[in-house]
Amino acid sequence: MDVVEDPAQRALLAEALLAETKPPEESEVSSAMQELEERAIGVRLRDLRALIAEAERRGDFSELTRLTQQKLELDRKLRELHRRLDGV
Repeated sequence: MDVVEDPAQRALLAEALLAETKPPEESEVSSAMQELEERAIGVRLRDLRALIAEAERRGDFSELTRLTQQKLELDRKLRELHRRLDGV
């Protein structure tokens, strides 16, 4: 549950897990955690795209480089997550 940063999502996950009549399979928990991580990365990528556009408008190439590097790292991490979800 440490991957889930949003308190509302964390509470919902905890409630769902506690409501189960049988323990969830490890694969179900893993899949749910990866899905939440993917969503968090997607949110951060949207934020970064907006920040990159703003840095471009300002002509702040130092900030643009830093933000672009962050975006590339998250893109890579998202591809790795997709590979794990697809079982590749």
